[in-house]
Amino acid sequence: MKWQLPGGSQALYIKVITLITDAINNGDLIPGQQLPAERQLAQMLSVNRSTIQQALNELVSNGLLTRKRGSGTWVSMDKWGILTENVNWRMYLAANRFGDPESYLQQLRELESDPQAINLAHFNIPNKMALPVSLNHVSAKQLAKQENHVDISGAADLKQQLVSQLSPLLQHSFSANQLLITSGAQQAFYLITQGLLSYGDAIAIEKPSYFYQLTLFQVAGIRVYGIPLMADGSLDLAYLRQEYYKHRFRFLFVNPNGQNPTGQMMPLAKRRALIRTCQTLKLPIVEDDPFGITDAVSDNQSEPPLKALDPDNVLYIGSLSSLVGNQARIGWLLAPSFIVNQLADIRQQMESGMSIFPQIIASQFLAQPDLQQQIQQQATQLREKRQLLQQALKPFADRDQLSYQLPANGNSFWVHLNTTHPLSVTDYNQFLKQRVLVRPDFLFGSHQNNLRVGFANLSAEQVPQLQERLRSILARL
Repeated sequence: MKWQLPGGSQALYIKVITLITDAINNGDLIPGQQLPAERQLAQMLSVNRSTIQQALNELVSNGLLTRKRGSGTWVSMDKWGILTENVNWRMYLAANRFGDPESYLQQLRELESDPQAINLAHFNIPNKMALPVSLNHVSAKQLAKQENHVDISGAADLKQQLVSQLSPLLQHSFSANQLLITSGAQQAFYLITQGLLSYGDAIAIEKPSYFYQLTLFQVAGIRVYGIPLMADGSLDLAYLRQEYYKHRFRFLFVNPNGQNPTGQMMPLAKRRALIRTCQTLKLPIVEDDPFGITDAVSDNQSEPPLKALDPDNVLYIGSLSSLVGNQARIGWLLAPSFIVNQLADIRQQMESGMSIFPQIIASQFLAQPDLQQQIQQQATQLREKRQLLQQALKPFADRDQLSYQLPANGNSFWVHLNTTHPLSVTDYNQFLKQRVLVRPDFLFGSHQNNLRVGFANLSAEQVPQLQERLRSILARL
């Protein structure tokens, strides 16, 4: 890039901040790139070193840059606490590493279509294992009539099915007007950012967490802060309290049932402690429970959702994706009726109301008399897949090259690589070179040599090949 200060009458350190910020926004400086040394940068820009130090300190405090002891200043790979000045699409791309042709995610997505790739990157079940969905006994005339009369918050039949299925899981009754039907969980998160959060607000999420990957927070100007996840799947509540008083969080977003990416289940005592802490702080919770409907239909819950422990202060989000994959994008938000009405109005104003078609499919799907049996058959298939991944990893675990924890819920292992040094983003490219598709922990806001390794796509025929490729990868790390 061209190191030249912009014109104007601002203080020199402000000009340096503007130069570096614009370079990051424009992609001239990319995540993980090292800046010139302070003395060299001062010479290049014809300013005092103290001016450079003042500017870099400001950029480090804003989260755009990071310092590594003994190795200088770097463009941040993370986005913890970053507040965008506006919806800047270049920053949107660069900060999430989607726009960089050399980025890990870009290459991973390109390799997904490679028939030689072993795809262990996905959390959700593949369509070949998804339970079948179809539309039965509804004429085009009936569809058109229902489309014209459906409530903007969702179809009455589907809402009633969800009330019936979820009430036992949530251990309290609720009414249909507390449900907002969405086109998947992602739309529920999006509507929360549009209707319940404002530019500059701060939220807390688990660290690591798949919430970290959701670009919608940063694009909306929402500052995201990570609360460390403890070994037992609970949150560091002391750290939560400390950070709350620093940043005044508007919401805490959590995924306590089969946490993504770790697969952990937060213990009941720790759930109660979290609820008490959030009640004291008057901090509302957004609970994502992707396996809630599976647990509800199969009557297989191990711990109650947070919504069951504190119905008034928890917004509860779920979807059908754990059962049907991507065949029918249906989700829901369970919230006070006035919030449902407000978010439904916002969606309607965006001209993105819910079509009746997938809602009828979802309603008929949930009404099947043999649905519990279908779920049990799917669970048996997933257990077999899980055993395949255990078989594939066993030789490496026996040699202490890696360790892993079995998921309490979910379709992936959280694997730790026992290397002698911290792994960089470049190191993880070894997996891509060998066409083993996994998601490293830096995609979830962490840097602890961990991987999320899914098993739902793994076949018995791929196990020897996976072991051979892993041997090659681990030898190079």
